[in-house]
Parts: sequence; structure tokens; C-alpha cells
Amino acid sequence: MTKKLNIIILTSVMVAGCSSTGVIPMSQDSYFIGKKDGSPGIGISLTNKAEVYQEANEFCTAKGLEVFVLRENVIPAVPARLGSTELTFKCVKPGGTAQALVKDADTVIKVDNNVKTESAVSKDMYSELTKLKELLDSDVITKEEFEKEKSEILSKY
Repeated sequence: MTKKLNIIILTSVMVAGCSSTGVIPMSQDSYFIGKKDGSPGIGISLTNKAEVYQEANEFCTAKGLEVFVLRENVIPAVPARLGSTELTFKCVKPGGTAQALVKDADTVIKVDNNVKTESAVSKDMYSELTKLKELLDSDVITKEEFEKEKSEILSKY
């Protein structure tokens, strides 16, 4: 029974993870679409990116217009984080004066799992300083040794 429940939950998360926001009006004549990539993996999902563009094109084509991209944001998937594609666009007259989107290549963000969060740093520093103070209070180390060690601890964080 537990195995079936886990499969149902996993499937629900996967389906919910890959749903699109749909076309959302942003300002007078611009729109936004965002979509999480529900497929596991690492890197940029071209399928997800293509689906976002296809949805934007269908929206503008229904109005007899073409897509003009204002901004694109693609976040690659990494372990424990789904990738996503976000597109801000306008619908413009076909054959208009729209200029091609000029943008740098997608940037791959490397996640360093060894980086401590601020709260983890605070707790580590606090516990080290607390232990050091206990050593001073119990006369295991001198005041000079305490100050030296304290400076080293503070310099690490």
C-alpha cells in the first residue's frame, strides 16, 4: 500500500512540476509564460524551452500576430532542483520592425554543495566560540590563547 501511495505522490509532483503558468498579461502589451521542467536530469531542457515558445506562438497567432521576445530566462536543472523556462514577450504585427532578440548564450550555474548557508555558518561559529569560552572559564587555556583562537575562528567565517 505504501509503495502505491509513493508512486501516486511522485507522479503528482512530476505532473505538477511540468505545468505551465499559461499566458499571463504583464503590462499594457506584454505577456509572460513560465514552465518548470518536470523531467529529471541535469542541464537545460530544450523540450521545455520549445514548449514555452510554442505556447507563446499559439497565443499570438490566435490574434493574427507574431511573437516578439522581450526577455528569456532559462534555469538548468540540477540534482534536487527542476529547471525552468520563463519568457516575457509581446505580440506584434507580422513582418513588422521587430528585431531579433540579442542575448548571450545560456549561462550554466554550477551549484557548490559545500557552501555553508548563513545559518549553518552562524551555528558553527557560535558553537566553536562557546566551546572556546568554556575552555577559558575552566582555566584550560589562557586569555591570550582564547583571543588568538577567537580571531582564527572569526576569520574562517
